[in-house]
Amino acid sequence: MKKLIVLGCLVLSFGTLNAQLQYNWNDRTQSIYESITHLRIPEARKWIAADKKYNPNNLVYPLLESYAEFYQLFLNENTAEYNQLYPHFKERIALFESGPKQSPYYLYSLGLAHLHKSLIAIRFDKNWEAALDFRKAYLLFKENKSKYPKFSPNDVYLGIMTTVIGTIPKGYQWMASVLGMTGRISDGNAMVLKYITSNDEYSQRARNEALFVYPYLIMNFEGNTKKTFDFLEKNNYDFKTNQMHAYMATNMYLNHQQSAKALNIVTQMNDDEAYLSLPFWQLELGYANLNELKLDKAQKAFTDFIASFKGNFYIKDAYERLSWIAYMQGDMKKANAYRANVLKQGNQITDADKQAFENAKNGSWPNSLLLKARLLSDGGYQAQAVNILAGKTSNDFTSESDKTEFAYRLGRIYDLMGQDELAIKFYKSAIEKGANLSDYFSARAALQIGLIYETKGNPQKAIEYFNTCIEMKNHAFKNSLDQKAKSGIQRCLKQ
Repeated sequence: MKKLIVLGCLVLSFGTLNAQLQYNWNDRTQSIYESITHLRIPEARKWIAADKKYNPNNLVYPLLESYAEFYQLFLNENTAEYNQLYPHFKERIALFESGPKQSPYYLYSLGLAHLHKSLIAIRFDKNWEAALDFRKAYLLFKENKSKYPKFSPNDVYLGIMTTVIGTIPKGYQWMASVLGMTGRISDGNAMVLKYITSNDEYSQRARNEALFVYPYLIMNFEGNTKKTFDFLEKNNYDFKTNQMHAYMATNMYLNHQQSAKALNIVTQMNDDEAYLSLPFWQLELGYANLNELKLDKAQKAFTDFIASFKGNFYIKDAYERLSWIAYMQGDMKKANAYRANVLKQGNQITDADKQAFENAKNGSWPNSLLLKARLLSDGGYQAQAVNILAGKTSNDFTSESDKTEFAYRLGRIYDLMGQDELAIKFYKSAIEKGANLSDYFSARAALQIGLIYETKGNPQKAIEYFNTCIEMKNHAFKNSLDQKAKSGIQRCLKQ
């Protein structure tokens, strides 16, 4: 009887240990992570559901679910899905808090859950909640770094957050410090790059995300376009099968006058039912085709995007571009109908949507010549853009806004062609003509002159023009232009 009792206790004890929560990141969970960060999210969900039946106590599976739901909500911005899935982040946080504290994955999982929740809250305009979760995530990653300094995946997310904190204006740094958050752009970016180049046992755990975010960090916070595209070209990205990396690259190329490369990526991608359905691709096709003045193809892509996207971001921008297409085709009835939707549909969270709304509310139409030059230049077709404006002067335009845009547009085209002196000449003209207008042309011209002088190794002159950009009030894109100017000043002060 005693032997049976002892044996029974051992069996119960073994069962209790077996039932304890654990973090077991293995080849199978790594494979699921790869699927998620290729945006093969439907496929990953099937694997997670099957594996959890046999390993219900492995907390890596809820962590992978957090990844999957984060990307689905962030990229598709579907309100119905948000209402269904957003509460799961809080539930998972409670679950992770009951996990084994002796594992480096304990604080790491909590940090990721809070970071995912924070970024989704921002996406759905819940900024206060986002700030609270951001702070919690930062402190969790910071503590984990202290406890497990060799657990390198932690550095990816701590690095990202350190960079973001480093952009807080000096006048508010004391507040961040009181809240336990400090950071510098260079330190944060270096942490992410170190992980990318590492070859330790954890080097694949967060690699896809590190490769996804690092080009954004270089471009947006270091302001180094050449370094960004050199990194993209040298790191053997597989844009055909990894749609998350393709998402980043098309974004980069479209925003930096390389529409042809963006179009090539989107048209060459693998696309089957294993991937997350992403209306974003239609939006990008619309931009790329419009920048080549392929108006019919662009119209179809923007229309498909609006029909399939369930969120609000870039809806106003898409309707505005549809109105431009109809305007350039001479169909003012359709152009005005699209413009009416700019006022009624979507929201004004992104700078592009804010500008589209202001343009529609203003009621005037862009000069068709300047519009075509702008679109071609945005696509990287500078020679064609110059040809459109050849022989024109500011006297050929009647409104002050058009005169300012003409000067800015020539400045931008020559800037992108590497003709700095001509660029500065026309940028200065844009500043003089439009400093008191609500258009963004003068502020952007000042920013661009600052960037030219920074590149030339003249930080004093660069800071002068960065400050000129910041001092301009009540213009479109002020938040994003100010952020870029402030980052430029920080870089110049370190020279």
